[in-house]
Amino acid sequence: MLERLEALGREVPLSPLQKILLTTDGSVTRILEALAGPVRVETVVQRVVEADGERAGLLGVEEGEELNYRVVTLLGRGRPLVRAVSYTPLKRLKPEFREEIMRRDLPIGAIMARLRMEARREVRDLGTAKADGELAGVFGVGEGSLLLWRNYHIIHQGTILMNITETFPYEAFR
Repeated sequence: MLERLEALGREVPLSPLQKILLTTDGSVTRILEALAGPVRVETVVQRVVEADGERAGLLGVEEGEELNYRVVTLLGRGRPLVRAVSYTPLKRLKPEFREEIMRRDLPIGAIMARLRMEARREVRDLGTAKADGELAGVFGVGEGSLLLWRNYHIIHQGTILMNITETFPYEAFR
């Protein structure tokens, strides 16, 4: 990941904070809380979907398997900081985790800590994107504004529990 970060740094200058947010194997929510105070999770979309070929391969499940698809916005000081999109194979969730993730606006890390689940994050990729109309509206930036993103797995007991992509505005963390 450091090579990928260095390559990205040649494309756009990255602040130390941006580098941390892109590569941490810990909780982004906790980093944001250290910077901006309490972080609130606002669920935008939550539904059960069937794994298509791409998602099945990514998560190591069968095509057609039920996944929890969740889109949330992390807000700090009343403004959107991060948009996170996750896919979770429902059969891999303990009932109490499934209930928490599907019914409450809580960060994944907080749910896992509360349930005393040991897990690790494995960053798979990172990069830049241009804000489309939706994300421009979410972050209050112009369409085409630079965004940073990272994609990672949460791995629990040697199995992929979730795949998450987090996106944030480039200018927000300069």
